[in-house]
Amino acid sequence: MRRSSLIFGGACGGVPGHETRTKLEAAVCAEMARQELPHEHRTLHYRVRMKSGKVAKYDPAIVVRCGPILFLVEPCLSLGGPVERATRFLDQHSPEIVMAVVAPRRIAAKLPPESYDELYEEGDVPRLVQRIREQDPLGAARPFPKRR
Repeated sequence: MRRSSLIFGGACGGVPGHETRTKLEAAVCAEMARQELPHEHRTLHYRVRMKSGKVAKYDPAIVVRCGPILFLVEPCLSLGGPVERATRFLDQHSPEIVMAVVAPRRIAAKLPPESYDELYEEGDVPRLVQRIREQDPLGAARPFPKRR
């Protein structure tokens, strides 16, 4: 029997009924609920053309709609394939999409700037949620200073 990799919010401190896959995603979900920021989990589905020419599926973990701007919030617990997919995704999709990555400090320090629009360490989740809440839905996405 195959077990689901989904964690239902109540078990990890997230929002009851919200399906999360990691404790980090559950923490982001819980903070969004605490700050009353409406969000969705894995409701959008993209295809990303990789360097190899193959097409990879990409279902963003958390989606926040802010007028025409979409915030895709992606917990990142490892380097490798997911980072390449994020980089290719950003290269191929709309500028009205803001990819916000949340990662532990050791991973965040190694992420290349082209793999995200905004980067937050796992302790900065409240700041990430506040930033999304403060986004003017009719304005341009605020610039985010990237690490060098």
